[in-house]
Amino acid sequence: MDKKPQPVVSVCISAYNVKQVLGAALSSVLAQTYKNIEVILIDNGSTDGTYDVARSVVDERLHCIRFPSNIGGYQAMNEAIKMSQGEFVAVYHSDDIYEPTIVEKEVNYLQIHPQVGAVFCLDHFIDYEGRIFGGTSLPQEFLGREWLVYEEVFPFLLRNKNILFCCPTFMTRRKTLEVVGLFNPEKYGIGADLEMWIRILRKFPVGILNERLMRYRVGRNQWSNRYNYLRTEPEASFYVLDDYLEQDQWLHKLSPTDLVEYAFHRCDDDTFRAANWVVRGNIRNALELLKQPYPWRTLLTNIRRRKLRVLLLRMLIYSGLALGAVRPLARFLMWSEYRGPKYKTRVE
Repeated sequence: MDKKPQPVVSVCISAYNVKQVLGAALSSVLAQTYKNIEVILIDNGSTDGTYDVARSVVDERLHCIRFPSNIGGYQAMNEAIKMSQGEFVAVYHSDDIYEPTIVEKEVNYLQIHPQVGAVFCLDHFIDYEGRIFGGTSLPQEFLGREWLVYEEVFPFLLRNKNILFCCPTFMTRRKTLEVVGLFNPEKYGIGADLEMWIRILRKFPVGILNERLMRYRVGRNQWSNRYNYLRTEPEASFYVLDDYLEQDQWLHKLSPTDLVEYAFHRCDDDTFRAANWVVRGNIRNALELLKQPYPWRTLLTNIRRRKLRVLLLRMLIYSGLALGAVRPLARFLMWSEYRGPKYKTRVE
């Protein structure tokens, strides 16, 4: 008896100025043990020869489309999804490296769990030379779970931010997208991925494979690092979480710990933005952001290095401004917030 043919998996990729690393990313996707894939790659207005690299890859499963200008990362992902034909749809990145079995294992999970709307996995961290320097782990409270549900995940996101879902490991069913729709960057900007995960979770359980099946490249050209550089607007994830806090009337369902930890993350972001205002030379805006008090009760929940760092940074900014040492303070803040390989070129 003939085996049932594998369902088509559409791997959707948006690429922007990734000439140096695109070849490795595409090679890893095309070398998957799961062979019945189509790869929809959109060159999103690149100016560095990215499209030439993509076109040099000879594989009939790869389809390259070039946009003359950058329309936005999630907008390009939506366009790739619209062009795709597969029963399953994966949104992967153009600068990461995928282990050979990620597609096979994610498809297998979705086939075994028909009630689940999407699946993710864990990742290694690599630098721009491809060296592994860390990785994610599944939070203790979710170990051994077949899938996760909205009622558990949303409070976790408030307490911890999104340390749970790795965007470039996302695979879903086309039927799921027909129910929930595509990314919504027009409303949520760079937070459109988190908003998509929440939108799916409101309708379906979601799975996370407890395996590191891709290598996530961290560096100065990374989209999130470009977004955060001297950022003075609130982090986009807060718009998403605040929206669903209100829509789903979460406040009366949350614990005091959920609320105080969320308050700390807001305080952390306000402090980061205040530091950036000092670097930019706007002291009034910096002081305005520091008016909100530090949520001291967060130290009773757990004392983490990040919490102490935020507290000390606030004290430092206040002291430096009170002494009138604006320039030395700005130089120190630039060094403390943006030192390291991922920002090296920008700072210099």
